[in-house]
Amino acid sequence: MFFVKKMEKSSLRTGGVILSYILKMIMIIFLVISIWKLQWVWIFGCILALFVSLIPAILKRNYQITLPLVLDILIAIALILHIGGGLLGAYRIPDYDTLTHFVSSFLIAFITFVIIYILDEYWDGLEMDKYAMAFVVVIATIAMGVIWEFNEWITDIIFGTSEQWGYIDTLKDLFIDTVAGIVMAVIGVSMIKRGSFDELTDDLGEQIDKRIIKSKKDELKNG
Repeated sequence: MFFVKKMEKSSLRTGGVILSYILKMIMIIFLVISIWKLQWVWIFGCILALFVSLIPAILKRNYQITLPLVLDILIAIALILHIGGGLLGAYRIPDYDTLTHFVSSFLIAFITFVIIYILDEYWDGLEMDKYAMAFVVVIATIAMGVIWEFNEWITDIIFGTSEQWGYIDTLKDLFIDTVAGIVMAVIGVSMIKRGSFDELTDDLGEQIDKRIIKSKKDELKNG
């Protein structure tokens, strides 16, 4: 039974790695298209997106910090949806903006949950139950959504763009932020109950734990 579970995990990870490479290839294709169209904004956007998508690999190679593979995939999907919306005009598709906003908000909620969970597990300064974590995740996701709406408003004022399409669009975006936060909160609590969230963050948690222990040892040695 243990061997079967190990094989299943290995297959899932292999599939995830393949998907991650496919998503990065799509970004490279987008970069080629943006160069062909001479759209400098999206050329810069594609290069920046590729760099951001490579951060998990850079952290693993240079600092031995292994981020959850699902985070790598979510980052890539969010970036592809945004770039595809602008470069290929996909934002004209009904509800495409809603999908993009939901994925981005879900990504923020996921990152928030991972950070809170790891701090709770490995740092003595924080102690929270899973429901408190879920509540903080929802609030943090909404807060980030509000900050983003302010960013769009300021951008429109300074550069004369039309990022905001009116108060109804703003309220819709904030509603999507809330839904994404709640969805991640429910998934996160369920995963903690099953023990799968611990498995998801195990590598990252152990690496952070080692660094905390090493830091404490260095303090004792120097003190």
